Amino acid sequence: MEIVGNRGGYQWQLGDQQWQQTADGSFSLSSVGGVKPAATLVDLDYLVGARLSESDTYLPSSFAFCPNSGAALKAIGYQAQNRWLPPYGDGSGSRVVSDACHLDGAQQTVKKLFERLQNSAERDLNDSKQIIELPRKNGLSFFAANLGGHREALFALGREGSLFLWQRRSEKWLELRPEGHPIGRNRLENWANSVSLCPAEHGQNLLLAGDEGAVLVKVDPLNLKYRCQRRDGRALAGPGDLEDQSFLPLVLDDGSVCLVSPSANGWERYPVEGADAAQMTRLSAPIRDHASRRLLWIGEHGYLSMRQGQALQAQWHPWPNGATAMPEQGPPFQDGYGLWQLIFTAEGQSYLQLDPGATDQPKPIKGYRLGTGHLSFKYNIRLERPWDSHDESITPTTREVVYPFIEFSTDKLLLSMRVEQNSTLDDFFKSEQPVDAQYRLEQVGGRGFGLMAHVSRPWNAQWFFFDNALWLYIDSSGALYRWNA
Repeated sequence: MEIVGNRGGYQWQLGDQQWQQTADGSFSLSSVGGVKPAATLVDLDYLVGARLSESDTYLPSSFAFCPNSGAALKAIGYQAQNRWLPPYGDGSGSRVVSDACHLDGAQQTVKKLFERLQNSAERDLNDSKQIIELPRKNGLSFFAANLGGHREALFALGREGSLFLWQRRSEKWLELRPEGHPIGRNRLENWANSVSLCPAEHGQNLLLAGDEGAVLVKVDPLNLKYRCQRRDGRALAGPGDLEDQSFLPLVLDDGSVCLVSPSANGWERYPVEGADAAQMTRLSAPIRDHASRRLLWIGEHGYLSMRQGQALQAQWHPWPNGATAMPEQGPPFQDGYGLWQLIFTAEGQSYLQLDPGATDQPKPIKGYRLGTGHLSFKYNIRLERPWDSHDESITPTTREVVYPFIEFSTDKLLLSMRVEQNSTLDDFFKSEQPVDAQYRLEQVGGRGFGLMAHVSRPWNAQWFFFDNALWLYIDSSGALYRWNA
């Protein structure tokens, strides 16, 4: 540590960081490694681990106590419980957030927000929404992670490959530029899009799916730059992680299909048995099943499974008898007997068990079900199990589609979307016409608060959590809203 005094105050050389202290005792970051950070980089806690004083000003990370008040300073660090990964939070593909997900930040935020709304005069979500300016019109996916920093930060990833960093103190987006090859385009829809975080020397690296292959992204936020490491091919789906390893399904140039995994020595490759790239369409975000040590990508014509054992096994499983599935309607239902996937055949609809060695026959149902993997809805009717029936004469079904995005099972809260619909659910998902949709934060079976929007493809939206706030992004309208807890 070197301190140099002058009439304007002092210069502190702390490692590779140089700080300027003015005569009134305030500090500002002058340079890092001899390079002056851009003036737009204002979140110094994320960038260099700067500590916050009682007056909400930054102090060098090496200070344990405030030089002005003597108060102890809290060290800045990455809080894993505050991460948020698309599409539903913890990277498991499940729409259920519970204590086991370790997303404490999101659970506390949604609970506090609901309680605040209950105890206020606000009638709906429109009364307290904050409109956030987007870095571009639409085609975005949002996640909170520690990419190259000292704490979690919010990022927006564009479908064409752009990457943006949110500055909480200025409430501005900054674009990160590539050093070398850019990230490239990703055509996955919001319900199918996922990312995986890979441990790095400083923070984390980001594994992404792209039209040109698997992409590992390393971010240098101080220079507003990123670098890519690519495995050529065409990604079939987003990446998933299981037991501290990340995997992404890829079609190689010779037409073969494999799972690739980044490692210290490059890219590991695992062939997929029975793969047919032409049939592996519209794959979901990966479903993590710890009980069977599997990852599953649910597709239109079958599902891809990867299982950890003495040796890693990857296999494509086509649906029986020409059946199809619609993975955007929700992940497989999970109960004490395993995982159950809704499939459609010429004979009707049924639930098929996806567990290894399963012998149970498919369970037939009447009418579509939309679900979180725990809660199930037939239009406005909530069912305990998706194959349960109900008495129409006692509880009539209305044509109000309830699309559940994320369920918080501990506090029985739900983030959902409701649309009045006169046609079938099949027609609803095929339609491109704008509809009046209500996005809701509600208690399951109780009170709710909504936000009205006139949008097309209303299920193509994202709820996410960052900075003690609930956020909602609606892709088709290019709107981003925030509610503070």
